[in-house]
Amino acid sequence: MRQGGTMRACAGMSAAAVLACCGVAMGQSATVTVDCTGATISAFSSTPDIVRTSTATILPAQGYRFSFNPIVTGSGTFGSTVVGTNEPLMTVLNNLFVGGQRTLMGAVRNPSGSHPSRLDYEVVAQTVSGFNISLTFDQQILADGRAQAAIRNIVRPFLLIGLTVNSGGLVVSTWTPPPPVISEWHFDGNLQSVKESGLAPTSGPSKIRYLDDAAFGPLLGGVGSEGTYPATPTPTGVTQAQSAFGTTTAFGLPALGATGVDTVYRTSPPRNAGAPTDSAKSRGLGLALWPNTRDFWPDERLGQWTIVADILIPQASWDAARANAGANNQCIPLVETSQNNNSSADAFVLVTGGAPGTAKVGAGVTYAGATTAPAIQPGQWFRLALVSNLYGAAGSRIFINGTFVGTTGADWVYNAVKSTDPRWGDNSAQPATGSAVPPASNGTVIPPATWNGWGAFPSPWAYSGGSSGTATGAPTASTIGLFCDINGWGESVYVANMMFTDEPMGDAAVTALGGPNARGIVYLRPAPCPADYNMSGGLEVQDIFDFLNGWFAGDPRADFNGGGLSVQDIFDFLNAWFAGCP
Repeated sequence: MRQGGTMRACAGMSAAAVLACCGVAMGQSATVTVDCTGATISAFSSTPDIVRTSTATILPAQGYRFSFNPIVTGSGTFGSTVVGTNEPLMTVLNNLFVGGQRTLMGAVRNPSGSHPSRLDYEVVAQTVSGFNISLTFDQQILADGRAQAAIRNIVRPFLLIGLTVNSGGLVVSTWTPPPPVISEWHFDGNLQSVKESGLAPTSGPSKIRYLDDAAFGPLLGGVGSEGTYPATPTPTGVTQAQSAFGTTTAFGLPALGATGVDTVYRTSPPRNAGAPTDSAKSRGLGLALWPNTRDFWPDERLGQWTIVADILIPQASWDAARANAGANNQCIPLVETSQNNNSSADAFVLVTGGAPGTAKVGAGVTYAGATTAPAIQPGQWFRLALVSNLYGAAGSRIFINGTFVGTTGADWVYNAVKSTDPRWGDNSAQPATGSAVPPASNGTVIPPATWNGWGAFPSPWAYSGGSSGTATGAPTASTIGLFCDINGWGESVYVANMMFTDEPMGDAAVTALGGPNARGIVYLRPAPCPADYNMSGGLEVQDIFDFLNGWFAGDPRADFNGGGLSVQDIFDFLNAWFAGCP
């Protein structure tokens, strides 16, 4: 009788709601805990994976929040020093590196609203007194709704460091995520987003600046000196000086699809032309992207995101990358997930093999593990989409011109600063044991004068401990590097459009974006006036001359009526020209 009542109560609901409704009757709950009490990483013997599973099951949901913060005690010669006694794991990590606690909590979208679903796959590695410590936290919800917490691939110095879990473990709660937001850039002569330019006022809030903008303060050093400021400050403003905006016509590039001429951005090579082997002078070259969604997103990082870009690799850059084995044949250093370019690019395009060369795309993998992408060719526009889903799938999916080409690795990106309450990334507050809900940020407030001095954009270079000597204290932990590589590996390419969103886009959504388009990716410019042949922004006699020149030269764009080049195209074009633009 009771069961029949439940079924009647669930009637008329959506499939996901029915699952949730029936789940309550079956004993599923909105929060579950995986008890890891007694789990041990021995300092004195082998270190097999630790895997614990909850007895309770959790409801299917569109999103989950998780926190892995057991109370631990160190063992071995240095265990009490490195780990301590009866310490929350987040405190242990935060003592090893500022902000370490954020790697143990998060918020994940689960678009399917069903099980199984992965929560996180987190590799935490640190060198302590010359010894390597590495753990992989693997957290997921199994097909039957039970939560599982695992510590895998354990590396620690034998005899010196171990730990025991005294109490607590993984806590997972259901959660309704906010709608994803999409930010987009058309590079129409500047780095403004379509929100900032006014084209799409309701689009996403992400922003892009030059990585070595002088307003951000002095740059950190090169390889081997990543955490110090050079005694002789590295010049700023070099990225802007070594890059340029211009039309496809002015750059001698082909048009993007049927819509023709577009203003595009020529990226700076990721090295200083005057000192190409000086990694300190390569450190600041590139762009800084601030996701800027922390005002409504509960996690200080994004473990699920998508980036899409319309790109052209000039032949000279293609050939230079193919010939440069010393730079691992890297052509495009697409994304550097650290906040200030302190390593080689994490997502990249390579050009390898004998002439003419083969393009490969990789992210979060070795260069040898990159995925072959034959659709990427020199001198041709292509639309590259990287769907990074570390939390949900521990991997990324790669698309070229809307077509899936393969998988690769994944990583999370920084997103700590709120625009409405900017603070340093030294939030040491932790969820109480038994709770999956992180507290409000208690990071040190960034002074208003400092914040405004940066242009209300988190500096990639500044630390709370000062701006000279060693970078001490906490960073802003909020930016992503684009087209940058501390080693200087990569070449200059052209970018027509770019978009970034805080979700792992589904295959169908990426496929629907298709190939490169001069009008944009998601937020399109108005359709051009057909008779404005040279895309000058209005009708003029020069359109007629340019059309006739194109028609006599056999330019496919002069096929005005879509029926193949013929004299009728001339009549149809002139009729449209005299009729004027809408």
